[in-house]
Amino acid sequence: MNDFNVNSTARLATLAQLRVILKNILDPVPSIESLRDTFDKAGIPRYKSNPTAKRGGGIVYYSVPHVEKFFRSRMVPA
Repeated sequence: MNDFNVNSTARLATLAQLRVILKNILDPVPSIESLRDTFDKAGIPRYKSNPTAKRGGGIVYYSVPHVEKFFRSRMVPA
């Protein structure tokens, strides 16, 4: 499971970028919609490029360290 963040120093990533990272530890990788629902239910912090926009308004970024912690806490070591 150490492959999750091997070459990444990113603090924020879009769902599309997270799907690329998750290919290292999940097969198959969940859809963007599934990831969004899961992360929202888990309370993973997200940030908008335009925080004043209520709907739409730009790209949403998720906290990579929180995503990593979320998956590490739910995966069984091999």
